[in-house]
Amino acid sequence: MNWIGTDTKYLIIGAGPTGLACAKAFLDIDIPFYSVEASDGVGGLWDINNPNSTMYQSAHLISSRTLTEFAHFPMQNTKAFYPKHTEVLQYLNDYAEKSNIKTKIKFNTKVEWVEKQEDKWNVRLSDSTEYVFKGVVICSGILSEPRMPAYNGAFSGEQIHSAQYKTAEIFADKRVLIVGGGNSGCDIAVDAVHRAKSVDWS
Repeated sequence: MNWIGTDTKYLIIGAGPTGLACAKAFLDIDIPFYSVEASDGVGGLWDINNPNSTMYQSAHLISSRTLTEFAHFPMQNTKAFYPKHTEVLQYLNDYAEKSNIKTKIKFNTKVEWVEKQEDKWNVRLSDSTEYVFKGVVICSGILSEPRMPAYNGAFSGEQIHSAQYKTAEIFADKRVLIVGGGNSGCDIAVDAVHRAKSVDWS
């Protein structure tokens, strides 16, 4: 992809739901932009094959389809009220295709640094190219860097963060302790009771 005239354009970082919505808004009002995405497709964390995704096999939307879909683009690829993660990913792909956003995205490309200089922004990408942009919109999400708590004492068992969790098969015949009662903790606890020898929840 040959980028030209970037100093008059904006850079959108990330092609998850927020990045796609931003790109569509820019297209609608003729704001010129380019976009980069670290993985090989759109969807952000909804793409379970994205190396930065925190998605797991049993995940569904926790907000209803009708309250989550873009108002101008109904989610017609599923009738489920709380769609599975694969259905959400398909919807986001359909949205990017129909909105003609994909042609603006440079995939498999990370942003290594961004630096403001006067009224422009210097950007270096992982392919070693550097550009000057009029502005930068960061839509890279907040869930790709897991935080592991530190505990006193010693524990010889296996510890994983929910960001590393993909399938309940890892719980087979194990004693499991789930720490945390957020959305992921609730989902994973339900998964674990069907596979594990025992499940405790803190």
